[in-house]
Amino acid sequence: MELMLRVTSGPHAGESRRIDRSEPFVVGRSSRAAFPMTGDLLLSREHFKIEHAGGVLDLIDLGSTNGTKVNGLRVRRVMLREADVVEAGQSRFEVVAIGARPGAAVAPPCPGCGARVVRENAHVSRSGEVTGLLTLPTSDAVLCPNCLALRRRFPETAPGFLIDKLIGEGGMGEVYRAVELATGRRVAIKMMLAGAAPDEKAFHYFRREIQVLRDLLAPGGQAHPGIVAFYDLFEVDGRYQLVMEYVDGQNALEWSRDHQPLPVASAAQIGRQLLSALAHAHARGYVHRDVKPSNLLVMGPVHRPRVKLSDFGLAKSFADGNVFSTMTRQGDVGGSTGFLSPDHILEFRDVKEPADIYSAGATLYYLLTHQYPYYGFNPRQGNAYEMILESPPIPLRAFRPDAPGELERILMKSLQKQPRARWKSAQAMGEALQELVLPSQA
Repeated sequence: MELMLRVTSGPHAGESRRIDRSEPFVVGRSSRAAFPMTGDLLLSREHFKIEHAGGVLDLIDLGSTNGTKVNGLRVRRVMLREADVVEAGQSRFEVVAIGARPGAAVAPPCPGCGARVVRENAHVSRSGEVTGLLTLPTSDAVLCPNCLALRRRFPETAPGFLIDKLIGEGGMGEVYRAVELATGRRVAIKMMLAGAAPDEKAFHYFRREIQVLRDLLAPGGQAHPGIVAFYDLFEVDGRYQLVMEYVDGQNALEWSRDHQPLPVASAAQIGRQLLSALAHAHARGYVHRDVKPSNLLVMGPVHRPRVKLSDFGLAKSFADGNVFSTMTRQGDVGGSTGFLSPDHILEFRDVKEPADIYSAGATLYYLLTHQYPYYGFNPRQGNAYEMILESPPIPLRAFRPDAPGELERILMKSLQKQPRARWKSAQAMGEALQELVLPSQA
């Protein structure tokens, strides 16, 4: 089925374009966009794009200033279906099938892929109109055969979701990409491994991440823009399943390898967003305890990266000292060695906000240099903890002579051995980095 994007209101009302499935279909103010909207001054130059993804069309906001809405819901990435209404800038769009007559009755689209589904008792006229259809709840009864087959390939989940891809796996669980059938919104579902018997600590980590993500929501139910959003929690066949925001990007470790040497302004932008997320978590009584490049998800181009902090499985509440006391035994050291603070090593059970500030500094240092801050450091060697506790950090400009002295000062302060010698807060460090962000990135 060929679809078209038609402008129903705004400076370009009445214009339309066929959605090209062979390459990304970009809509924006730029004259080079696939659908140029030069008269809408509230659109970004490249506002959103529509691309073919696994047999369906996905609409992806491109980091626009004013955002993109689909059916009234602000989105980052969502599956696009016939009859959807898109709002961006001053413009309103409708997704229509090419050749469809206005007002004609059509078969309802499959909520999983957007293909039209005709029920056996429906009548199709010569003109292609479909009559005798009933409004049905979202369930297997209205999924097309292809989506029904897709559902059987993956673990069972709630009826309102359709899994279409495995996107990550670890020692205790797996993460799948899915679509929320009622809205077309892309989500990630993290679930414990089927048939596995994770140890008690792993099970508590999973439960803890759920609790933390819930607690980090703002009073209105909105997530901080720099933290992966929490949507829902349910249990299917004894397996907890956590529904979260799907982030269409790479972890910062992989992303930075494609952009070496990482521009200073881009690193400052990443750091500012990371520290804003940490400041939000700290204000709500949580310290992350596992800040590292692979727990940062990066989207967008190198000159304007957008960051999401993920994986709160090691997060600890310091507002209530007894909340997780039974989950952390004396002598435990969580997190990843290359990014641990000295206080993290010495007193993991009692680490406070300065531990996250150290790890944020070590993370930015690594993204800029792809080196650890200590001479000859290897996280797998037996002297790794000793070096973190005793060795002085190597000045940033030994690896990046192009870096400004102010950036080196900011990172060296974050890597101080004594917590009290570091930045007084994540917010303070973020404000210091703001001076290094280009005006176009702010």
